[in-house]
Amino acid sequence: MLWKKRGLICSSSTLELDWYKKNSMVPVPYLVNSRTLRIYLTMCDEDNVGRVGFIDVNPHNPKDILGFSKKPVLDIGQNGTFDDSGVLPACLVPENERLYLFYSAYQKSKKIPYYILSGLAFSEDNGNSFQRVSKVPILERTDTELFLRSAICVMKDKKKYKLWYSSGIKWMKNGTKDLPVYDIKFLESASLDSWEGKPLSSIELQNDEYGLTIPSVWKENNIYKMIYSIRSLSKGYRLGYAESSDGIKFKRLDKEIGIDVSERGWDSEMICFGNIFHFEDKIYLFYCGNHYGTGGFGYAELERGSL
Repeated sequence: MLWKKRGLICSSSTLELDWYKKNSMVPVPYLVNSRTLRIYLTMCDEDNVGRVGFIDVNPHNPKDILGFSKKPVLDIGQNGTFDDSGVLPACLVPENERLYLFYSAYQKSKKIPYYILSGLAFSEDNGNSFQRVSKVPILERTDTELFLRSAICVMKDKKKYKLWYSSGIKWMKNGTKDLPVYDIKFLESASLDSWEGKPLSSIELQNDEYGLTIPSVWKENNIYKMIYSIRSLSKGYRLGYAESSDGIKFKRLDKEIGIDVSERGWDSEMICFGNIFHFEDKIYLFYCGNHYGTGGFGYAELERGSL
């Protein structure tokens, strides 16, 4: 692959919103119509608590902002619930005249920094607002995944739903800082709201990596392809690429990703939270920049014939 960077789309300094003052996290694209590409993302307030909003852009030129949400389309949950400390979009699934939003949710803790579990919400107004399906997680904790089950990507394939997600293994110390350790696992189900099967490993950690997240999966010529974020002690966040014949076990081909940090600017230290979007004859990659999106989010376009 070879990506041509097209630049920054938006940061908290672009829009005047009292609930969007810091990080821009996890851009998730959704084509509203042929003239409007909606990018859902987490917009963080002064305390870095994230809420889901959106920015509407021109699909032919995503740097052309057409509008944005004046209030969150999904706010944090009530105190004491699994999503009371921040919510992030994960993926969108149109189904039965509804638009379903899988989301990642933070809950702070005393003895570890936080939990991140997954929720499900739906929209009946084409994504202008969302309601929770439940006040409890759609992916609850298990004996082997006590702290983190999040960053969901769902694909409907052969009458079943395939789901890839970040699976929290443990916490580790890096100096005085606690860091979560997580890889990518797979589940399959006949319905969107029930995921009780046994998780299978999709991509495992290597070298000094301690996090694999935001799987963005598509299928091409019967091959499952994934772009995902890699978090390591030596480099921070970068993007990786992998392929699979069965959608379960992926072969890492990270050297083929074709995009890295820039020499200077908003994505010169970190590149993360990438999501693929196909539009007409173009393929876009939306991603976040320095310090988990404090530098904002932007996009790249795939050079023709390089996938």
